[in-house]
Amino acid sequence: MKGRPQHERALEALARRGRLRSLMPAAGVDFTSNDYLGLANSAELRDAAADALARGVPLGAGGSRLLRGNHREHEALEAEAAAFFGAEAALYFGSGFAANAALIATLPGHGDLIVHDALIHASAWDGMGQTKATCVGARHNDVQSFAELVAAWRAGGAKGRVWIAVESVYSMDGDQAPLSELMALADRHDGVLLVDEAHATGVLGPGGRGLGAAFEGAENVVSLHTCGKALGASGALITSSRSIRDFLVNRARAFIYATAPSPVMAAVVRRALGIVRDEPDRRDELARRVKFAQAELMATCGVAGSGSQIIPVVVGSDARAVALAQGMQKAGYDVRAIRPPTVPEGTSRLRIVVTLNTDEAAITGMFETLGGLLGTDGTYPSPSIAPSPQPSPRGEKGQDGAVLSENHVVKVVPRFVVTGTGTGVGKTVFAAALVAALEGDYWKPVQSGESGGTDTEVVRRLTRLSGRRLHAEAYRLAIPASPHWAAEAEGIEIDAAGLEPPACVRPLVIEGAGGVLVPLSREVMFADVFARWGLPVILVAGTGLGTINHTLLSIEALRARGVPILGVAFVGEGNAASEEIICERGCVRRLGRMPVLDPLTPDALSAAFAANFTLSDFTGEGAV
Repeated sequence: MKGRPQHERALEALARRGRLRSLMPAAGVDFTSNDYLGLANSAELRDAAADALARGVPLGAGGSRLLRGNHREHEALEAEAAAFFGAEAALYFGSGFAANAALIATLPGHGDLIVHDALIHASAWDGMGQTKATCVGARHNDVQSFAELVAAWRAGGAKGRVWIAVESVYSMDGDQAPLSELMALADRHDGVLLVDEAHATGVLGPGGRGLGAAFEGAENVVSLHTCGKALGASGALITSSRSIRDFLVNRARAFIYATAPSPVMAAVVRRALGIVRDEPDRRDELARRVKFAQAELMATCGVAGSGSQIIPVVVGSDARAVALAQGMQKAGYDVRAIRPPTVPEGTSRLRIVVTLNTDEAAITGMFETLGGLLGTDGTYPSPSIAPSPQPSPRGEKGQDGAVLSENHVVKVVPRFVVTGTGTGVGKTVFAAALVAALEGDYWKPVQSGESGGTDTEVVRRLTRLSGRRLHAEAYRLAIPASPHWAAEAEGIEIDAAGLEPPACVRPLVIEGAGGVLVPLSREVMFADVFARWGLPVILVAGTGLGTINHTLLSIEALRARGVPILGVAFVGEGNAASEEIICERGCVRRLGRMPVLDPLTPDALSAAFAANFTLSDFTGEGAV
């Protein structure tokens, strides 16, 4: 394996897990595009492009907007968009991904707090990876969770600004954010609401202006309106106050250093906005078809709809989602499978989209086909499948750890990463206690140093688990040193991209090696792998001198990569002052403290965990 390109090994790992993606042409009846109003291939937008070319509008900009790429079509579009959406100003970007990442990376500053929904788009995660602000994730569509995180941050003495980042309609679930309540929260805390309207623009809200239309024009609201979905074109518009628009022009790297969008495309977007403004019948017809589709979905598949044009049918495993999508495509319906990391582990799904490109007959035929496939593939007792992040204490276990309750709702078995602020803080002891309490499995992907016994052997001794519950290390290195150095000393290379958690039907506890920023290779650290997995992390910290600094820096490193943090588990003698400072300044939960045990036995460990930790903290919904 030595010497083979890392990207080839990563592709093989994706293929083994059924997650290898490839490009495929559009074929079959459209149930997968975001062309909600059927404008992408419309005569109206083709005519707009032809008219712009006939007027001498250049196809290419020739440079960035700040050099020679600025064109009157860009400025006309921005003026019309600001008026249409009710904002003071607008700024046109080449893509929605770049625009969303740019506003999150640019606007919040050092000392600020970004509270984002747990299911926010990948573009927002990229922006948070570049920001100097602190980033914390709130439970999906849970206003109370947002409020608690803001309150905890303020209680720690923070004086910066709060930025609340959400999608108005979530791209993979189709549900809607509670914007009114979140706006009220932003107002109470002198915060700013960042609303990604990508899947609402042109479709929902008064006049198709989005679900946050009532708040546009407020100084503390910034909205993103993509032009490549319902508007049928490409690019994106950020609407905001004039000062924020000017700040982005001067500071947003994705704007400053990118070639300006095509002036012809700006003219096309202008026409699309006019269609949305002047032809409300398109939205009315789409709403009627969405309602019809929701009824057909329930009638043929026994699945409740999302209430929007995006209809997820969650099936659990990657393999099943791919097989169902292939079955639908063979029947002539373009339905695609969505798998992790786009969606959380255990929630692979079919993402079905209703647009004006399909009529009622096609909708009925598609759902009848899907109902037949769901009822005959033999994976679940019933086709009634709906997403839920809540682990279930009852029911039979399905494949890939999914739990099937009495109504056959797919549940996700909890999986955690246990990592530490450094070596010797007690993460192996805590991991063993958690595994025993959850009656779960254990995996340490990389073990460096084994002369005194491995951590897996320690966990076996402290939990009395059988070998089948203790998954073998992917790398077992003799030298007790940084994994990348220990591996190089043995003439091997750790394939960080190929490290994937094992599939199991019980809760899984994964233990890191050393601290959060321990390198696995010259390019990749453990924190980078945790970010790729997207699993909640439990940070184990000591309680002695220096713990505040080490722990807060570890929290900061995880947050910078968008890693969800479940909380901090302390190990050692009690130090209430240090623990309080860490939890307040780091905006994290104190899960409990494991005392020093002498002797350290399985019974003593289990008793200490039960006395100092609450099991429901590890079996409830998600991580913040």
